[in-house]
Amino acid sequence: MNKQIKHICFSSLFAALIFVITRFIQIPIPLGYLNFGNCIILLCCCLLPCRYAAAAGALGSALADLTSFPVYTVPTLIIKALFPLVFFAMLKIKIKNDYARHITAAAVSTLIPLVGYTVTGMILYGGFGAGIAQAPGLAVEYVANLVIFSIMLTQTVKRKIRL
Repeated sequence: MNKQIKHICFSSLFAALIFVITRFIQIPIPLGYLNFGNCIILLCCCLLPCRYAAAAGALGSALADLTSFPVYTVPTLIIKALFPLVFFAMLKIKIKNDYARHITAAAVSTLIPLVGYTVTGMILYGGFGAGIAQAPGLAVEYVANLVIFSIMLTQTVKRKIRL
């Protein structure tokens, strides 16, 4: 099978998985909801090339917002496309332990949604206070996604999963 077609197919599957997890597993936080779509995006980044991971993350997350919080659709499309780009940029840092390099890349890249949605909240809801109000919930989501991603990464490496 052509490698590009294979990447497109897996990217589509990841977009669908990101949509389902983001849309249907939601925990309300101020001005939004906590979800675990980011850990799937991070896993996608570990298994697919950058442009396919960015497309899957952006489309899956934006579709979830379109069906639940439509006002966030465009910001989500932008934020979740930038998220994998930062992850892949961080992977270029020279850290001998591959696992630590991936966790570091995940920790730094997850700041993109944290900052992105805080700024989006400031714009949509009229000021600094409104954006900062959602920051604690987003920080909890940040930590939760990192913990789940680290478990998923460990299992992926342990089971030698490759696409």
